Amino acid sequence: MDSPAAVVYVDRGGHLKEILIFLRATPDERVALRHALTLVIAARLALWRRPFREAAAERPEKLSPILARVRPGRLAWAVEAVARRIPGASCLTRALALRRLLARAGYASQVVVGVAGGAGREFESHAWLECGGETLIGAAEGRYAPIVTLPGAAGA
Repeated sequence: MDSPAAVVYVDRGGHLKEILIFLRATPDERVALRHALTLVIAARLALWRRPFREAAAERPEKLSPILARVRPGRLAWAVEAVARRIPGASCLTRALALRRLLARAGYASQVVVGVAGGAGREFESHAWLECGGETLIGAAEGRYAPIVTLPGAAGA
């Protein structure tokens, strides 16, 4: 994945602050960040308030010519950048938001939910997003056995 366009500094109080993410991004990436913010919040609220089937349902997305100019890796960066600031934005929240953002950019993708555990190990689940044969968010390196795949079509 591409490196983020953020500059990190330590202020006099010793707190880390990320600054200039929005200002250092290209104009198209700024649009992607705004879309990502909306979609991460929407996915987080949907997973909190609705049954999984409803929250994870694919929605038709209108194709955005501006987002179509942004590479999938940078769209994933935008989702990760805003998701770090949203309380409770889990791997599933991020994957669902990125699936919608990619659809708006004209890319087909799929969210995969997998599980691990058994034989004395604690049950775990994880979600990741695949696009063009690449894992863009939530790479798990084969640790989880896929149980559900949620396809996402390109926007129209």
